[in-house]
This record gives sequence, structure tokens and C-alpha cells, in this order.
Amino acid sequence: MSLPKVLLMLLVWLLYTIVAYKGCIEQCCTSGTGDAVTETVQDTVPPAPNRYALDSKWGDATAFTNDGFETFKERILAGMTADNILEITGVYFEGEEKPEGFENMGFARAENIRKLFANDLPEDRIRLRARLMDESENSKTGFFEAGIFDWIEVEKQAEAPDLQELEDRVIIRFPSNSTAKKADPAVDEYLVKLAERVKVSGEKITITGHADNQGDEEANLLLSKKRAEKVRDILLTKGVSKDQITVDQKGETQPVASNETEAGRQENRRAEVRLIKQ
Repeated sequence: MSLPKVLLMLLVWLLYTIVAYKGCIEQCCTSGTGDAVTETVQDTVPPAPNRYALDSKWGDATAFTNDGFETFKERILAGMTADNILEITGVYFEGEEKPEGFENMGFARAENIRKLFANDLPEDRIRLRARLMDESENSKTGFFEAGIFDWIEVEKQAEAPDLQELEDRVIIRFPSNSTAKKADPAVDEYLVKLAERVKVSGEKITITGHADNQGDEEANLLLSKKRAEKVRDILLTKGVSKDQITVDQKGETQPVASNETEAGRQENRRAEVRLIKQ
């Protein structure tokens, strides 16, 4: 056999060996007995929503009871004395429609919470209130605490104070059908301190006026506007810049207490002052 034929046969054999070896390697790497690398796709499981012992959700007056409710309830009832009053405040947001028979969603939630305590307290030992809350990022999609609880001593519940400081606002109350605040040193002292603070800090103030439901609706809206402006004007005289103050009015649309009693109407005649921190 000539040398060229021998070289040609060697070349063909070499190419066949290389191709066969490569095929064998690929088969071994992808066979069931090999250590093949496979891509797995995992289903995304949404996180469980945050729940509270007693909570509610947007547009629903239901008071949901969850894990820990009984302990939560026991802690509340531990504050009961011989004659104090349990004040249940149902929270709500401005965009929620009011259920039929209620002045707002807050009162509807408070009523459903009251039913959970019906076997523990007589009806005359419970007082219902409502509080408008600022919307948070998850207000419309998640759950939020349905109510706020406070025990009120009998001697303290006869008349609401002219000035009440809450966690996120201060309430200044007004006499019936009046835009003049009461002559209360506590109110004057608060407004002085507030003015001095914001003149230094540059913080913004929102003042929202409210009224009870006595009289004409449009007249109450105007009355609530003048109440807010009254507080604003006092702050202006103390050197606060007009650019730092925003005034709003809600008339009789956002009661915090029942308008069926004089005590409740007194609480609804108010201006709410909030600090908007920088």
C-alpha cells in the first residue's frame, strides 16, 4: 500500500475518533446517571398578609378576630374598674363609603367591635367614637388595626376638654354655633408653643375645621371654615408665616362622636391641628 493511501486512512480514522469521543462525552453529561445541571423554576408564593389580633380592611366594617385576640381582649378588660367607661374608637379613611345607618365607616367598625365585648360589658359601659386616619401605603390592599381602646373615668367623661392632644393631632373645641374659641389658658399656651416651634423648625401646619349636625349643612361647612381660620389667625399674630399654614373645612361630615347627644355634639365642634414634619 502506498504511503499517501496510508496517510489518508490515518486521517479518516483520527477524525472518526474525535467525533465519536465528543458524542460520548455529551451523552454521558446529559444521561440520567450523570450530574446534569437543570434549571428549576419555582413558583413565587406571595407573603402572608400582616394580621393583627383585631383588624379590618378597606371598605369593610367587619372586625376580624385573629390569633391572639383572646389575650388582647383580656388585656383591655383588665383596665375595667367598678364604673369606668370603655371608649371604642373605630378608625376609618376618607375614601371609604359610609355604611347605611352610620355617619362614617369608623362608627360602623366601632359598633362591630362593641359586639365582641357584649358578654363582658353592659351597653351603658361602652362609648363609641370614630377617628379619621391618614392613608398609608397599604391601607387599601392590606389589613389594619380596627380600633383604639381607652378607659374613661366617669367624672372625666361629662365634658370634653377644650384642648385634647392625641398622637397625631391636637383638637381645639368650640362652643355651639360659634367661631370663637373658649377662653382656656391651656389652648393659649399650646398655640404659643406651637408658633415658637414652627418659626424655628419651618414645619407646616394643617388646620381642619369641623361642626356638629345641628342646622343647615352649608351653614355648618362655613362655620367649620371660620373655626379653622380663627386658629390660623391666632398663629399669624404670633409670627407664623402664612405660607406654613393650610386651612381646610369638613362641616358636619367627619364626626368623632355621636351627634345624638349634646356631649357628642360638643366633641364634634372642633378644629384639628396637625404638624407636617419636614
